[in-house]
Parts: sequence; C-alpha cells; structure tokens
Amino acid sequence: MLRTVAELRNVIVFTIGGVRYALELRWVREVVSLGFVTGVPTAPAALSGVCNLHGTILPVLDVAALLGHPPGAGARQGDGALVLELEGTVCALRVDQIDHVASLVESAGAIVDARGRPLTLLDPAVLVRRATELITTAAAVSVAPAVPAS
Repeated sequence: MLRTVAELRNVIVFTIGGVRYALELRWVREVVSLGFVTGVPTAPAALSGVCNLHGTILPVLDVAALLGHPPGAGARQGDGALVLELEGTVCALRVDQIDHVASLVESAGAIVDARGRPLTLLDPAVLVRRATELITTAAAVSVAPAVPAS
C-alpha cells in the first residue's frame, strides 16, 4: 500500500477577488504597497501596468487573468503587491489583502489552512511563463506591419 507523505510549505496566504491563494515564501522578495501604476497600451489583461519600485520598473501582473478568470479591477497606487523573484525575473502580483504567513501541510497536491479550508497554491514559474507568452504575443500583434489592401 502506497502512502502519501504530507509536506510542510512555508507560504503567504492572500486574497484576490474573494478567492484565497497561497504562494511559497521562497519566491517572495517583499510585500509592498504599489506606487503609481502606469497602464501599458495594447497590453493583455494579465499585465495590469508597470510601477517604479526602488528605481526598478516592475510589471504588475493580474493573477485572475493569468488563471483564465476575468481580470480584476486593475492595479492602482496604494494597492498591495507581492514582489516575486525567480530565475532572474522580478515582477509584482497585485493582491487585495494579505491574510497571514504560515507553515501549512500539503498532501496529494492539496493545501489547507489551519481551519481546514482549501487554498490554491500558486506556481509562480507558471504564472510568469504565462504572462511572458501573453505579453510577447500582444507585442508581436501590435507591431506587425499592416498588409496593404489590394
């Protein structure tokens, strides 16, 4: 008989659009309030805009849009964000609320909080890859030369 072994995950639990998510702390560089957020014309919904954080321009990503849900209201100055760093990429995920930091048990791909409520454990590599694909596709379409009418 094969038994699954529960694994502890050090996570930050947060809410976006009423949905609770968890993200492993090893990817979180810092938790910030966003400064002025500049929208990017022709950008996909997954890119809420860009902001200047400590002199570095960061893309602000919309988690809902990256997960295939309707995009949120968009990032605004003063919104909370998680600054992520992975594989040389630094970006911000806009969040509605930070709930807490905890060590939670993951078993068979599911993670639950201390009250037994299920959480979605996000994989930042998947989110960043998806955002890159969407942004690259949108950029290619917006700079494609117009074909003259015959």
